[in-house]
Amino acid sequence: MKYSFDKKNSILKIIYILIILMMNISVYFIVKDISVIIIVLLCSMVIIMLFFIREKLYKNYLEDIFVQLSDMLTTIINMKDEKVFSTIEDDLFSKLQHQTIKLTGILKNQKKQIEDEKNDIKVLISDIAHQLKIPLTNLKMYGEFLQEEDLTEEERKEFTNVILLSLDRLSFLIESMIKMSRLEGGVIQLNKHINYLSDTVLTAIGQIQKKANQKNISIEFQEIDKVKITYDKNWICEGVFNILENAVKYTDINGKIKVTIQSYEIFVRIDIEDNGIGIKEEELPKIFARFYRGKDVGDIEGIGIGLYLTREIVSKHGGYIKVKSKEGTIFSIFLPNNSLGSK
Repeated sequence: MKYSFDKKNSILKIIYILIILMMNISVYFIVKDISVIIIVLLCSMVIIMLFFIREKLYKNYLEDIFVQLSDMLTTIINMKDEKVFSTIEDDLFSKLQHQTIKLTGILKNQKKQIEDEKNDIKVLISDIAHQLKIPLTNLKMYGEFLQEEDLTEEERKEFTNVILLSLDRLSFLIESMIKMSRLEGGVIQLNKHINYLSDTVLTAIGQIQKKANQKNISIEFQEIDKVKITYDKNWICEGVFNILENAVKYTDINGKIKVTIQSYEIFVRIDIEDNGIGIKEEELPKIFARFYRGKDVGDIEGIGIGLYLTREIVSKHGGYIKVKSKEGTIFSIFLPNNSLGSK
């Protein structure tokens, strides 16, 4: 490409010189005054010199521009926000530089996002390994115990129960992780339809009712407003159930749980209130993190995925969750009020 341009440029120079030469020859034959001929010849020489000087200057100018463009590309490669061209003049190069700085910013954000995702994957793998370790260790250890021939029938039942509990925990953990990974990866598409929210909430209450009855915990449901909105009833049921399950776990025997639905102009609100052990103020920002469990939960069963899943579900619906905890805890789920005639 450069060879073709140089060739054309050389041809253009030759043509330019030939034209001036022919002009001088014509003047020589037409005008007989030697002084005029000399003046025309000198002027032609000056024009030719100016032409070559201009070409040299333009070539130097282009080389300088290419050097600056190279520096600008280097800033992109090194992801720096350095300014190469003057920002005072509103010309093509300053505009190009502005776009380059914007591109550098985009590339920086993408690089940071990729690094954050890599770190998240590392943390996730570490968390999964930690969570799987306990049930797998129990399965191995108690499986070896069962191979001993001098076990009593009572010991055999006890070890078998531990193995079954470990299998249940392992199954629940894997199922929760599959849900979590699908939600995070966007594999699951929400199947939204217009439904009464009370039907979904009552389904979630029905699923947790047996565990509540075992602790003699009463669940009160109050529908302040009849709400009909567009949402995925299966996933919202999952989210509400996760909060209710935590409420039952961390509420003492003979406790109370109250579930309320109320409609506002922009959002629909589901309150789940319990009189359980509560959550310390410093722990409130952490409770939705993957595998996080509070310091006061003791030996209560759980792996710290439920609230994380619930937040992801609600977030994908365009909503959010608020938590208050003093004497007991109130989880408030806010979903977009996207249907008319909710009340």
